[in-house]
Amino acid sequence: MSKRLWMAALLVAVMVLTAVEVNAADTKLSALPSATLTEADELYINDGGTSKKATVAELRTAIGGVGFIMLDITSLRVITSNDIPNKAADPEGGMLVLDSVPILERSNDATDKSLRVHWVLSGVEEVQFPSVPMPPDLDSSADVTLHLVAEMSGATDTATAMTVSIWDGVGDTNAGGNTTPDFTDALGEFILTIGNADISGGPTGFFNISMFPEAHGTDAIFLYAVWIEYTKKLPS
Repeated sequence: MSKRLWMAALLVAVMVLTAVEVNAADTKLSALPSATLTEADELYINDGGTSKKATVAELRTAIGGVGFIMLDITSLRVITSNDIPNKAADPEGGMLVLDSVPILERSNDATDKSLRVHWVLSGVEEVQFPSVPMPPDLDSSADVTLHLVAEMSGATDTATAMTVSIWDGVGDTNAGGNTTPDFTDALGEFILTIGNADISGGPTGFFNISMFPEAHGTDAIFLYAVWIEYTKKLPS
């Protein structure tokens, strides 16, 4: 084959390959078969001529795939005889205040303004949060975790945890348990996992959360913060 014919054949081959690439690039993504994303699916990014990839799981972690629901400790109500106290109770309706049982207080008046719920030694009173609606982006196929920031005043009652009751919606059964690890005299984070089998999801699903400390005859217990963490749904 002459040099001229060889170059012509090469040019035709390049044109064919280019046409194939152009046709593939011109295919609309919406025209391709659709499927639900999974954690293992990969996404590719052109970074200045360098191809980079990330899995959906990695992308979820990078952009914050964990949802957060704050539970306000000042909204807690004392439970008496398995219900909210009446308006004649002291304080009215089971609200937490400085002279209630348990106590809502600053840690140290003017010098430490952190708020906390204070169970005195041997105090095991039950308290309950308002209902917590499940957000629309909550993935009910994944577990949910309840987090507490708490501490004890000493280290004598070493096998003490918070007993938590968690009910989903209306007419459900208790899916709670004890937080782990046990409380210590150091400020720490304590967690309870709620299994996905006990989570219905929205819009009719909502968490009803109450709690009381296990027996602690010597040391007081201080609760500072409570929140829920959940996995966000993947886009469909």
